Amino acid sequence: MGGRRTGITTHILLHAALLTCLLVLGCAVPERPATINNAPPPEDWAKVHLVHGKKLLAQHNYDGALQEWQIVLTMSGGKPPADESLLCIGQTYCDPENPKKDFAKSIAAFQKLANEYPQSLWADTARIWMGHLLEQERMKRVMFESLQENERLKKQWNDAVQENERLKRLSNETLQENAKLKKIVEQSKTVDVEIDEKKRSQAK
Repeated sequence: MGGRRTGITTHILLHAALLTCLLVLGCAVPERPATINNAPPPEDWAKVHLVHGKKLLAQHNYDGALQEWQIVLTMSGGKPPADESLLCIGQTYCDPENPKKDFAKSIAAFQKLANEYPQSLWADTARIWMGHLLEQERMKRVMFESLQENERLKKQWNDAVQENERLKRLSNETLQENAKLKKIVEQSKTVDVEIDEKKRSQAK
């Protein structure tokens, strides 16, 4: 009987020890996997790159900012914050201080945001930006065409002035030629008169 009680006691002690170990281990295991050097979990990395891109933009590091936002597009898998990243890309490409500004790439980014993320908070902003840029591009084309037309009219005017000068010279030459012919005719008349007078003198 004493042996049975000892066995039960041992069994209880083993269970108590096991329970204690589990409790200790349970307290030691964090709710989320530990991160190295306080790095964010994978699902937050895209947001980190988004914010870092904005910091680089504030430092006028346009290439670095664009590179960060391209990483966001790759990591987000077509989900937010890809939409905000596209907005940032579009705004950066049309920034007047960006030495590599490219309105075509800016419009393409806004267009992609409006088309692929129509419910995004940034979709209407992208459409406004896109409309503004398209209007600017239209005005640039109109201005370019106006300059070309102005150059064409200027060339026509110069050609007309040159033609007018040519006609003026031709007119002067014609007047001079007419004066010569008139002089020759006058001389001919004088000769004819002298010949007639000689004929009358001889006839007498």
